[in-house]
Amino acid sequence: MELKGKLLSLGAKILGALVVLGGLVLKAFNLTPALSIDDVIKTAAFVVLVFSPIDVSIWLEKIFTRNSGGPA
Repeated sequence: MELKGKLLSLGAKILGALVVLGGLVLKAFNLTPALSIDDVIKTAAFVVLVFSPIDVSIWLEKIFTRNSGGPA
């Protein structure tokens, strides 16, 4: 199985959302009173931002391949 950048980026976004939701659930039910929501959001954002260069690369590839294909 070959891992593609787009799939990894999507997985990172899903993981980031799950981290935030899990942190909110833990905080809502007071299972971890010392847990800071700010720390949960920062951790989830870090997971997503690690894979952001893949998204930017895909966007740039689409922009430059679309504009270079036809007459001006």
